[in-house]
Amino acid sequence: MQDQLVVDATTHEGRRSRTWSTFVAPVLAVYLLSRLVVFGALLDAYGGHWTITKFAGIWDGRYYLRVAEHGYPTTLTHKPPLAAFFPLYPLLVRAAAPILGGNWALTAVAVSLLTGAAACVAVGALARERAGDETGVRAGWLMAVAPGAAFLSPAYAEGLAVTLCAAALIMLDRRRWLAAGVIGALATAASPLALPLVAAAAWSAWRSRQAQAWKAPVVASLGFVSYCLYLWARMGTPFGWFDAERAGWAGHHVDLLAPVSWFAKSPGITLVELFCAVVAGAGLWAMHRARVPGTWWAFTLAFLASIVFDGGLWLTPRLLLSAFPLVPAAAIAVRSERFRALMGVSAVVMILVLVAYTQKTTGFVYQP
Repeated sequence: MQDQLVVDATTHEGRRSRTWSTFVAPVLAVYLLSRLVVFGALLDAYGGHWTITKFAGIWDGRYYLRVAEHGYPTTLTHKPPLAAFFPLYPLLVRAAAPILGGNWALTAVAVSLLTGAAACVAVGALARERAGDETGVRAGWLMAVAPGAAFLSPAYAEGLAVTLCAAALIMLDRRRWLAAGVIGALATAASPLALPLVAAAAWSAWRSRQAQAWKAPVVASLGFVSYCLYLWARMGTPFGWFDAERAGWAGHHVDLLAPVSWFAKSPGITLVELFCAVVAGAGLWAMHRARVPGTWWAFTLAFLASIVFDGGLWLTPRLLLSAFPLVPAAAIAVRSERFRALMGVSAVVMILVLVAYTQKTTGFVYQP
């Protein structure tokens, strides 16, 4: 018996070693290279004066930094609309800040870099579950150089939310309902972009025809519900997030004609949304070719609908990054020789997106 335990332990250790060397390490290597490219592009475009502090606080990053450092206000404010930013990422930054001497910007970038790495591994693992190590590695690589992947580095919650959502989808497909719900609750406490996960969990529960499966969507929604209850206690209204979204961000509301109005609004928005619509369409085709699970479809379609039919939003590379099931689907559906070309094109677009969103004089795009 003791000899058998030794053999089992050795086998388990060997599997972990193979997983690291054949899957995790290659994904992390390309992610690290992509981050060097991101920071190199910033230095080349803006010179040495483009500091970590400036990069961490671009666009919405400054609001995440403010919440991390000072917490949420006791009254609902629309300028800035801090209630629009979910709490899990700022909490991680606050917890890690003492390790880096209280430097909030540096801590935020460090947390984003780590959660970005985790997101690439998690998205790769989603593909690996379906098609093995090689496909998982390719999915992780593509996530690292996706058009919106530059936003895995500044003070944004994208990396954290994608990591948790991908892990929850894996648990759903394994029918580990409670684990999926708990991870999903963390995801819905990290970003509103994770809320389609509740729809994916509900679809999975309905398909399973198991009463216990409904634990997943119910528990997954608790992250969002808890945040609303916190805002009620803190600011006096459980609808603080909705109010902040409507008042602070161009009046978010359901609008079935939103795609038409955004295309007609300005050339800059038209070009960005058209590009993202083409990418999303290609990704949906890849999902069809790859025969992905219904949970992937439920999440992706709910996510895209929440963006496309929102009167205050339009498709952007950063938002498209959160439609992450498109990435493992592409890794499964695209042949190896064409996949290399896809990687190269995507990396170039990632740099162009980075420059467009950090160069204020482009006049091309108006929000990431």
